Amino acid sequence: MQERRRANRMNIDVTIKLNAVKNGEFDTTRLKKEPFMVDVVNISKGGLAFKSEEKLELNTYYDTTMVLWTKETFKTVIEIVRMENYGDGPTLYGCRFVGIMPSDELKIQIYEMINENNVK
Repeated sequence: MQERRRANRMNIDVTIKLNAVKNGEFDTTRLKKEPFMVDVVNISKGGLAFKSEEKLELNTYYDTTMVLWTKETFKTVIEIVRMENYGDGPTLYGCRFVGIMPSDELKIQIYEMINENNVK
């Protein structure tokens, strides 16, 4: 199978908080209004994947507060672009970063370099 991702994904043990963003083209009345936590499966400089029991919709946007392994936090907007669920249990969501500061993207790249060195 051909790899289509633009950036390497790395496993990471962090939790993020999501809050739905109003989108003029999408009915957000069914989306959860208060912030909620999810467990991140992997991350790259282009996006992330997480699991959640919450039912989210494709092409919806969320304000995200991410707490990194260094206990630093950053905020960004993500778009849900993929979802997988094979029965009961949490759904796996794939997201792309829509608004991420270059300095925060650099934090992810630094983690990638550290992660690569620890694997070798």
